[in-house]
Amino acid sequence: MARKKTPKVRVTLKASLSRRLREIRQELFGDHGGPELARRLNLPARTWYNYETGVTVPAEVLLAFIEQTGADPMYLVSGDGPRYSQTVDDRMLSDLSPVELIRRGLEKLERASQKAIVVAPENLPARMTSEFEAVRLFPLDELCNPTLDADRIEGHILAYRHWLPNPLQTVGARLIDDAMYPILSAGSIVAIDRSVTDPIELRGRIVAACPDGVPMIRWLDVSGRHLILRPNQAGHEFPLVPVEMGVDESNVLIGQVVWSWSRFSES
Repeated sequence: MARKKTPKVRVTLKASLSRRLREIRQELFGDHGGPELARRLNLPARTWYNYETGVTVPAEVLLAFIEQTGADPMYLVSGDGPRYSQTVDDRMLSDLSPVELIRRGLEKLERASQKAIVVAPENLPARMTSEFEAVRLFPLDELCNPTLDADRIEGHILAYRHWLPNPLQTVGARLIDDAMYPILSAGSIVAIDRSVTDPIELRGRIVAACPDGVPMIRWLDVSGRHLILRPNQAGHEFPLVPVEMGVDESNVLIGQVVWSWSRFSES
């Protein structure tokens, strides 16, 4: 028996809903905030991105999304009326922590400027204020070493300290490929928290890893007894990389990507 085709109107409605979900997520959590929203919804990041591309959203997920974002149900379904049941600023002030508020504001600033300021070591201020952190920027392959070589520092990224959960354990690196496009393209700069290497804690997150001495930024999945380092766009150029748990992962996982800048400039 032939499978019944999905009516065109249903496909259109699903596409419209996914677009509105994506727009609200970008406004509240930033361009790279899908994993954070997924964490709040208790979902793998990949599952949330599937919803943003048109996969049917379960009712319980939609209700949790409304609770987290304050989105107006009528707007989500039809696109009519206000986007939020209350203003975004009111929702953020009442529901988000001070750190999250700062992150959201700085994400908006980042989208406006689309630049990360990379300061050469000789131009770094002698003393930093308590508000900022100078994140050391290394070549990605240097992160494969247990001890980082200070002679290989390319510069420093000036970042608000509130961006970084563990600033003293955070380093920066530039992506060397487009495996994470369009979330992160080649040349993007990422901040990596090296204090977080537990694969269970990092499951569903974007991580820095070095399997067999090859540095990379990938999604981390866990399947049975294996870790799976997964590109954002699968293909022959960027294959899945399996790592057996309990054998190799202690030398593979470098840390969690906690912040990113999609473009950069030198100063």
